Amino acid sequence: GNLDADTTHTPANGAFTVLVDSVANAVTNVAINAEAKTVTLTLTTAVTNDQTVTVAYADPTTGNDANAIQNAAGNDATSFQAISVDNHTPAPADTTAPQLIITGDSRPKVTGNQLVLSFSDTGNLDADASHKPASGAFTVLVNSVANAVTNVAINAEAKTVTLTLTTAVTSDQTVTIAYADPTTGNDANAIQDAAGNDAASFAATAVTNNTPAPADTTAPQLIITGDTTRPKVNGNQLVLSFSDT
Repeated sequence: GNLDADTTHTPANGAFTVLVDSVANAVTNVAINAEAKTVTLTLTTAVTNDQTVTVAYADPTTGNDANAIQNAAGNDATSFQAISVDNHTPAPADTTAPQLIITGDSRPKVTGNQLVLSFSDTGNLDADASHKPASGAFTVLVNSVANAVTNVAINAEAKTVTLTLTTAVTSDQTVTIAYADPTTGNDANAIQDAAGNDAASFAATAVTNNTPAPADTTAPQLIITGDTTRPKVNGNQLVLSFSDT
């Protein structure tokens, strides 16, 4: 049958022992839904999604009591020891914006025409290609001269933004990158995480240039001029000097 619907028959708050991460969390109210056969306890402190919860119940006596968990016929539910509770509390909303990493191995870097920005965040970046920032949101200076961005690619799980530059950088050039978030709020097209939090604008930031030096394709050249470097002989020793990169 149904549980007892008489609110004067509900068990006392103190009949329940709720432990949250092994610490008592007192019950402040007991509500009975007779037809659903549920007992809902209101706790002093809300549980967070990462906590472990147990509940125990003490029936007042071994007989049937005026105030207990009971059915409409007055039969008391028995006491039970601490049992685990499924924690369905949702994780808190993500309101933390991605942060550009400017130190260590993940700092901004460029190789040829590929400039990579790495971000730290509690979640992934937004994987929706329709939400990526505009190429014009980035200002790349190579030896203080603008080098326009032609494409923006997002790797959501790696939390990287890869920019393709108009002109490949050479190994001896100095590079900086700046970014302008469209507005102070969260935008449809911006560097953002999966929750839609925009990364903040940042001013010109140094980029590590990992572009390798060009391959050496110049052959050694015999030097035929100069007093010390042109071919010379001394007895049976003939010395040839060469120039090379």
